[in-house]
Amino acid sequence: MNMISDLHTPLLLQTLEAQKRAFAAELPATEAVRRDRLRRASAMLLRHAERFIAASQADFSNRPAELARIFEVFFPLEALRNAEKQLARWMRPERRRAPFPFSLFGARAEVQYQPLGSVGIIAPWNGALTLLFLPLAPVLAAGNRAFLRPSDLTPHCGEAAAAAVAEYFDPEEVAVATGGHEVSVAFSALPFDHLLFTGSTNVGRVVARAAAEHLTPVTLELGGKCPVFVLPDADLPLTARKLGAGKLLNGGQACIGPDTLYVPPQLAEPLMAGMDEEIRRQLPRGAADPDACGLIDERQYQRVASLIDEAVAAGVEARVLGNPGSTRDPQRRVISPTVLINPPAHLRASREELFGPVLVLRHCSDPLAVLRQTRGGDKPLALYVFSRDTQAMQRILDESFSGGVTLNDIASHFGVHDLPFGGVGHSGLGAYGSGKEGFKRFSHARAVYRQAGPFALTGVARPPFGKFYEMAIVKALKRQEQCYADVKPRKNAART
Repeated sequence: MNMISDLHTPLLLQTLEAQKRAFAAELPATEAVRRDRLRRASAMLLRHAERFIAASQADFSNRPAELARIFEVFFPLEALRNAEKQLARWMRPERRRAPFPFSLFGARAEVQYQPLGSVGIIAPWNGALTLLFLPLAPVLAAGNRAFLRPSDLTPHCGEAAAAAVAEYFDPEEVAVATGGHEVSVAFSALPFDHLLFTGSTNVGRVVARAAAEHLTPVTLELGGKCPVFVLPDADLPLTARKLGAGKLLNGGQACIGPDTLYVPPQLAEPLMAGMDEEIRRQLPRGAADPDACGLIDERQYQRVASLIDEAVAAGVEARVLGNPGSTRDPQRRVISPTVLINPPAHLRASREELFGPVLVLRHCSDPLAVLRQTRGGDKPLALYVFSRDTQAMQRILDESFSGGVTLNDIASHFGVHDLPFGGVGHSGLGAYGSGKEGFKRFSHARAVYRQAGPFALTGVARPPFGKFYEMAIVKALKRQEQCYADVKPRKNAART
């Protein structure tokens, strides 16, 4: 650990150890206790809603209050309310089949979901409060304590979260660690019982290495270049509306936002025309429109602007969508949605996650060929297909990898409580979601076997071996031999 993080670790560790002591003293975490914490978290969001919205607008340049209300209040509140409603059902042990013949004598098997302890939650700047508070739903429902770390790029959101949490929770239940980058470094190295990180792949590697020192289990929600496949039979007006809205959402700063669009050549122009119409409808004044969401800071604004400028300098056609009279507003850090058409592979737009109001469009007549060519590359966090043909969409799913999928829409799978949300490979490790899948992620699935009757499960494996061994083992193996008698070895295997 470096010297800077050494300065912050003792105070952070003190809070974490207090949570762990309180957790151990409380066991078992009853349904009533868990429900109370969920209700307090919901009340906290409602009471501090306006402060959260103001904090979000202070950290972002030109973020509409309506958008902040949806992201930072409504989404996590819905997750908390759903967890409160489903809590009793989630907590019930799940029955499993006990082995024959022991089940005849009353043996029973089940899975009991046991809380882990203290869960660390590191939120990203693009979902500063929603991805800080939304995971509270499954974490608290599972009976855990939570230690929250807001992004150091959104200090106003961090301070607002700390004040709100302190009003509704004791630090031994839920705590917030605020401060600069050095706090993030120290926080990720704490010995949590589980650590959830949402952010970039590069930072995710650093967090995973730090957590490995304590063998801390991690869930990493990262990103990637999320592809969109538009098939020839797609509902073009619908597709255009969804893609236009998808690129405008949060100024394009979403880990599951559309990145690379694969479209038949004959549909490219009408599709872009439809997207242009949708963007003009939402933002009639272009980059100058008050509802246009800006990029988080100057560094991100320059990154996106230079990515577009590099492609244009290389001769790539860049189609600006929306009002052509206002395409960039440096003061408010707003860039109009821009489509880069068939950029070469060596350009940054082709290699990097765009994470802004930019979309790469590639002419594509055979989606399956594209998938086979890119199969060895990084797996995206999300994948989208627009088509009326369910079989064609399923073929794309069968040939592809991604963390999640939405068909004929953008990003909708994230809002379904009972679906797992997570990446695969470079786009993440593990999945949680705001519903039952998250409850299971932040629980230990403990196997419980209840023996009954005169026979013990291990009795057949102990001498003296007699009739019960003959019946349970020898005859069972002979029956299995008959089941697989028609399976022949491969020629090469037989030769060796």
